[in-house]
Amino acid sequence: MLSLLLFFIANISMIYIILMKKVLKIFFYFIILGAIVYSVVFQKPLPCAAPLPYTLGKFDNEFNISQSYFLSALSDAEAIWEKSQGDYPGRNLFDYTPRNSTSDVLKINLIYDYRQKATSKLSSLGIVVKDNRNSYDTIKGQFAALKDDYLTQKNAFNALIKDFNQRQLAYKNEVSSWNNKGGAPQKEYDRLQAVQMALNVESKKLQTMQTEINSKVDEINAMVVVLNRLADTLNLSVDKYNTIGAERGESFEEGVYYSDGTNNEIDIYEFSSRAKLVRVLAHELGHALGLPHVADSKAIMYELNQGNNATLAKADLDALKTRCGIK
Repeated sequence: MLSLLLFFIANISMIYIILMKKVLKIFFYFIILGAIVYSVVFQKPLPCAAPLPYTLGKFDNEFNISQSYFLSALSDAEAIWEKSQGDYPGRNLFDYTPRNSTSDVLKINLIYDYRQKATSKLSSLGIVVKDNRNSYDTIKGQFAALKDDYLTQKNAFNALIKDFNQRQLAYKNEVSSWNNKGGAPQKEYDRLQAVQMALNVESKKLQTMQTEINSKVDEINAMVVVLNRLADTLNLSVDKYNTIGAERGESFEEGVYYSDGTNNEIDIYEFSSRAKLVRVLAHELGHALGLPHVADSKAIMYELNQGNNATLAKADLDALKTRCGIK
């Protein structure tokens, strides 16, 4: 009887061990499955594991370029990062998706404001803006000469306006006086008519002079915006210039990438040529990939858009390899 009981207990123990092994095996499988589901659903994909989708957002027509021109520049900027460079094999990092408004798509906006207006104004005057000290000094000299000319013309204009207003007031008072007397004699009437005609002619001349002064103000303000931008860009220890008769924003960035965790956008504000447009787009696309600024002044990811090369520098490649886990 005792031996039978011991045999029964031994069998029960064996069955229990077998069942526990199966339970632990199933539990282990569930842990693995849960980890896989968590990584797929909750974890962000690895950088560069899939192309970053982007689309065209706001597009201001004041730049006088077509959307196809802008998209062509975007394509060139994209290619700078994607084409093979030395031992870097190249990969598809970006994917253009037209008319896509979902929040996870990078939106690229072309926004026209005082920055591009200032650059366009100087360009129309034959002034080429470059991101270097020589360009800053040249524009500074032109600015000083133009402002002196403006102040001289403005002072002369103010004196003429003061004299005109006094003579116009005297004319109105004289006309009012004769009207209160029942009318002026013919000789006085003819004289007053001649005075009125002369005042009208002078008024038109003053309006023309005012238009010329306003044009100078626009040129001066454009130079102020560009000079302040160059001072910031080149990190110059100089005083800020003030605009005349207008308020301008203090910041001047050709482009900026920003993300609030949900929306990702690139705003492009200013460019002086197609080559500069491609470079600023490539720079901001680099930020969209998660790349920081680099120290090499010839690199796409250098903090200033002052280079002329349309290829990645070693510093760019190193930053890209680090970000994308390329060995």
